[in-house]
Amino acid sequence: FGDRFSQALTYYCLASLAQEQEDYPEARAYFQKALEIYAEYQDEYRGAIAREALERLPDNSEN
Repeated sequence: FGDRFSQALTYYCLASLAQEQEDYPEARAYFQKALEIYAEYQDEYRGAIAREALERLPDNSEN
């Protein structure tokens, strides 16, 4: 797939770390970047996983 596809995995991992640290705005941004790349590659499976993780983030992004 190439470097761009690898970036999506990196963004997903960074989002997960930010989520663990309760930095929800950062997590949201990284999950969104991963989603955009998965959409470019029409990877519905990984896109669904990233979308689900994004939707599970708390709505309150003041943290």
